[in-house]
Amino acid sequence: MASLVDRKDSSYWWVKFIEPSTGKRKFQSTKFRKDDPSHHKQARALEAEMAAREHEKATHTPIERWEDWVAPFLKRHCKTPRTFDRYMLGWSWLHLYLRERRISNPSELTYQDALGYLKWRTEYRKRGGRTVKLNTALNDMKVLRIIMRQAVRLGYAKGNPCDRLGVAKEESKEKPELTDEDIIQIRTALKNRDRWMQISFEIAIHTGCRQSETQIALRDVDFKRKTITFANPKGGKSRAFSVPMPTALEPMLLELKNSGAKYTLDNPPTMLGKNWWCFFRHELKRPELCFHCARVTFVTRLARAGVPLSAAMRLVNHSSTLVHRIYQRLGVDDVRQYESAIAIPTA
Repeated sequence: MASLVDRKDSSYWWVKFIEPSTGKRKFQSTKFRKDDPSHHKQARALEAEMAAREHEKATHTPIERWEDWVAPFLKRHCKTPRTFDRYMLGWSWLHLYLRERRISNPSELTYQDALGYLKWRTEYRKRGGRTVKLNTALNDMKVLRIIMRQAVRLGYAKGNPCDRLGVAKEESKEKPELTDEDIIQIRTALKNRDRWMQISFEIAIHTGCRQSETQIALRDVDFKRKTITFANPKGGKSRAFSVPMPTALEPMLLELKNSGAKYTLDNPPTMLGKNWWCFFRHELKRPELCFHCARVTFVTRLARAGVPLSAAMRLVNHSSTLVHRIYQRLGVDDVRQYESAIAIPTA
């Protein structure tokens, strides 16, 4: 059976296996470094996968392996490319775990294996030393639950052990509203950062849109009607919506159009979230803040200004009143004016 080899003359893990075509034993570098703990996990997973292949060849048993059908299924299942990318990221971690545990097909997955993934994932340390949160692992488990439901439909498994795991999500920290002082501090710090970050923040704080929605095609900005159309928001193109162009954004958008730019953000980095996370935590020294605070701020200020609920939901493209209210951060001073309406006469 395939096994991992620690060669003294190499900084990489090697794997020993049987070559299918010749039946001879061979050695091959895994390209995973021995001094990187995360690489050790991946090398172990590769070892397990190759051992499973050897077993299948030896037994001649037809098995519906994960890699034969999961990715195409997720592509059909996901309504938007953004959702597909998110599900595939979760599946990449799930697949690594399944390979490490030598679970090569859906029929071998058990309830204990599903619970084991939560422990395995939350013990993984990133390069910075931080561990993964339980909610991240549970989001991955949602992907596996969907995959296993399809496996049951296809007859690859008798049941879905991922249903009703009985593990509750951790309570997430509430994202705060940005004060005027916070906004000034952010803008001051952004003067020394890339232009795309400045543009992205201004669009978000004035429209309440999500981080991914700040990259707007300038053809979707109508300077005559003074509108901005978010053509591909969260939920896909069917959820496209338009908002009035904020007066404060017009000069910046006009400048971008006159420069010949096609989008508001010109060649932004792939991992926008990581850039913003580093900005708030390391440069601003404000780890309690994040980019999504701009949306929270916009929704809260709409409520404080007395904008009707239906109009406010339309502006930020919320389809649920429950979700919309979650974003509001009205405090005691915001409701103090209604004290007289509920005052009880004294004796």
